[in-house]
Amino acid sequence: MDVAWLEQHALRYVARWESSAAGVASLLERKVRERCERTDESAERVLATIPSVVDALVERGYVDDRRYADGLFERLRRHGTSMARIRATMLGKGVGEEILQEVLAEVEPNAEITAAWKLAQRRGLGPHCKDESRRAKDRERHLGILARQGFDLETALGVVDAETIPESR
Repeated sequence: MDVAWLEQHALRYVARWESSAAGVASLLERKVRERCERTDESAERVLATIPSVVDALVERGYVDDRRYADGLFERLRRHGTSMARIRATMLGKGVGEEILQEVLAEVEPNAEITAAWKLAQRRGLGPHCKDESRRAKDRERHLGILARQGFDLETALGVVDAETIPESR
C-alpha cells in the first residue's frame, strides 16, 4: 500500500462520481483503514500522504469543490429540498463555508417556495392530495412533512392551505 495505490483508488472514484476534496480524502482514509484492518499493515505512513494525493487531483482538475457544490445544489433543488437541508447536506459532504455562501448567493428569491411546491407534488401534499376528503384530516401531517424537510411554517402553510396549484410550478 503506497501513494500509487491511493491514487488508483482516488482516480477510480472520481472517474465515476463528482466529489469534494474532503469527500475524496474521507474515502481514501476509509479505504486505508479497511485494508490495514484486514492485513495488519500500518496505516500512519499512508494516511499522511492522503492530502498530497487529493491536492494532485485538485490541481489536475479531477476534483473541484465549486463544480461539485453547483451540481449537488442543482440536484437537491430539483428534488424539492429546502435551503436548510441543502446547507446541512453540503456542509456534511465537505463543501466549505465560503463555496457554500457563493452557491447560495446565486439562488433566486422565490426558490424556497418553488422547492416546497416540488416536494408537495412529489409527496401528494396540500392541493396535490388525490383524496379531497382526506386533505383536511391530513393537514397536520402534511405540515409536519414539510417542516421535517426544513421548510419554515409560513412556507409550509402557504403550500398546504393553497386552494389551487400555481400555474408556474
